[in-house]
Amino acid sequence: MRKIHVHWLSHVIHDLRGPLFAARGYTKLLIDEKAGGVTVTQRRYLTIILENINKLAVSVNSLQEFPAPEDLDLEIIDLRELLHSIINYWRVQEKTLHLNENIFSGPAPTTGDRAKLSLAVHKLLAATVEFSRSGGTIDLYARREEDEFTMRVSAASGSAEPPAGATALPDIAMPCEILRLHGGSASADFGRAGLYNVTVRLPLITPDSGRARERRER
Repeated sequence: MRKIHVHWLSHVIHDLRGPLFAARGYTKLLIDEKAGGVTVTQRRYLTIILENINKLAVSVNSLQEFPAPEDLDLEIIDLRELLHSIINYWRVQEKTLHLNENIFSGPAPTTGDRAKLSLAVHKLLAATVEFSRSGGTIDLYARREEDEFTMRVSAASGSAEPPAGATALPDIAMPCEILRLHGGSASADFGRAGLYNVTVRLPLITPDSGRARERRER
């Protein structure tokens, strides 16, 4: 079954790459005015189209990185419990840290690799702790909506001066990769008032969730 899956993915990737390559090439020709002049508005639209084509191309290439069964040590995990344990860890490590939490009540079970998910959340929170310089404030908000877990973390620096490199986002490639293996995603940005924000979305996958989805689709 694994070999069938690999060949199926290879054919899908091959079939998608051709149209994407053609769409990207023709869009570049239009932007470069090789087929005639374009207006400012048309150029803006074409640039947006090209950016989205490039995103699709990256997504298609990432299909080859789909995890094999041996890449993840899967078990049922309560994300709320996991999150609380990591928050408590940082409170012990950073005594001057001001961390405000607003977390949903009740369990949030999902299927995942406990060690990898813990590492991802640790790394993401570490980035916000570093930004806050320990003496700043971190607001953590987490919620569960049906079959999705969402976490939003905002960090404000405790220093009068902006943190060094505040114009560059911390590297969260590794946590993003772990969450992607679990069907989730993570992103980071600098918001208003110099806040550093991290957003995590992760599907809640359990045997019951699959059966519930099937009932809704009938």
